[in-house]
Amino acid sequence: MQVNYEYQSSGIFLNEDMNIIEAAYENVLSVERNPALCRADVARYVLKMYDRGVVDPLKLQRLATLYFRTKLRVG
Repeated sequence: MQVNYEYQSSGIFLNEDMNIIEAAYENVLSVERNPALCRADVARYVLKMYDRGVVDPLKLQRLATLYFRTKLRVG
């Protein structure tokens, strides 16, 4: 089994990290204009996925948008 240690979180986010996280968060909120969408859930999800290694800005935005779009349709 191959393990990728390229990205390991120290628990500290730099300015560049926060810019990526904020952009993904704002993108989800701007695309999904559903009143049932909880802003805190979006923030937690984006932070969790970034901390897990989804650090590419476009991938993070798309993943978060897809997750909440699916969650809102199912729920």
